[in-house]
Amino acid sequence: IMITISINAEYGESQPTYFKNDNDIYIAISFSTFLTTMKAALLFLLVGSVIAVDLSYKDCGSTGQVLKVFSDDCSTPTCHARRGNSYQIQIVFRPKNDVLTLKAYLNGIIAGVPIPFPLPQSDGCVSCGNVCPIAAGTKTTYSAALKVEPSYPAIKLVSQWKLESQLKLFEVCVEIPVVIE
Repeated sequence: IMITISINAEYGESQPTYFKNDNDIYIAISFSTFLTTMKAALLFLLVGSVIAVDLSYKDCGSTGQVLKVFSDDCSTPTCHARRGNSYQIQIVFRPKNDVLTLKAYLNGIIAGVPIPFPLPQSDGCVSCGNVCPIAAGTKTTYSAALKVEPSYPAIKLVSQWKLESQLKLFEVCVEIPVVIE
């Protein structure tokens, strides 16, 4: 089957013309219809590329309330992270207690064994936008960006994110499945 699309040079509105036989499909559209279609397609691609994806996660003992875990850089609920790329994660939460300080921790859990990963910024208050102190119940967003180093092996793992307050309580503890490719 061959599909032929013909764009009429005249600028103006006209109804598309369709023709089909056993082996061919012919579509004739005006130039203005073509431009409108291309603008819509481009808008869809641009909007679709910036929509954040809610990530699958399991709460692992948060004292606060985790509202949402998402990433602008992942296209599926289980993030497929390609080596050499950077990924940003956001965790929206409400602390149960007043927070004066937050320390951020990241572990990669491989075969049930937690392996600490260094964070570029371990001060959770800075990663929340320098909002400390945070009153109990205040909706807050923690944000962190990490580079998946080219030397990392291709593996399925669980990334465990923790935010520990000055009370030595984990206001946030979430485990997120990740596939490093």
